[in-house]
Amino acid sequence: MDRETQFATELQTLRVLCDVAAPREERQRLMQSLAQHAFIEPEHQVVFESIRALFPRGPISAAQLRVHLNNRGFPDTDVEKYFQPLGAGNIEHRALDKKTP
Repeated sequence: MDRETQFATELQTLRVLCDVAAPREERQRLMQSLAQHAFIEPEHQVVFESIRALFPRGPISAAQLRVHLNNRGFPDTDVEKYFQPLGAGNIEHRALDKKTP
């Protein structure tokens, strides 16, 4: 998978994790499958770690994610892009399930 495609897949995956309309169990399984994944985009890695920290507390809002990232030292992260609609079609999660060296 080329870098551009992987970047887009990572972004869509993070959007799924932030989407309260997606079943919680599905998001939990996805998060567990990504536990050892190394995101190619450093911001995606940081956002994933924050989502993982916030997830047990209930639904994640853009405001919660913004505060968490700010407290971790990433105040300029545009969190709104992680809460945009996914668009038509399903995201292919399996592409990110593989561990990256």
